Amino acid sequence: MSRRSKASAGDEKAVRKAAKKAAKAEQKQQKRGRQLWKLIATGSALLAGVVTARALDATWKTATGHSAPTKPEHPDIGTRESLAWAALSGMAIGVAKTFATRRAANYWMKSTGRLPPGMPEEAYTTVGKAKS
Repeated sequence: MSRRSKASAGDEKAVRKAAKKAAKAEQKQQKRGRQLWKLIATGSALLAGVVTARALDATWKTATGHSAPTKPEHPDIGTRESLAWAALSGMAIGVAKTFATRRAANYWMKSTGRLPPGMPEEAYTTVGKAKS
């Protein structure tokens, strides 16, 4: 093997090693981003759910004069009341969690300049086209 071919083989090996190291660093960064996004999205949804549940309990007590049903399936609670509570609390908490997660996604996009991990780009463009 000539001196030139040994040098180019060494260079190729160094380039491959650097590329492998860069790919590994990128994977680590992506994993960290996915974990951070899960933490932000879950935390915001959880906080929104708790705050909404407490607000609903206070609103229910103000509107009806008694505490919200903690066990709507209990036979002593009227059917209308249990169904009203289930519908109201389910809708309100679902809306609050969706709103909080959307706000978190907007914050993520403004902070990183990219969509949150796991959110496909084509789904976003499809929604954007539907609005037009």
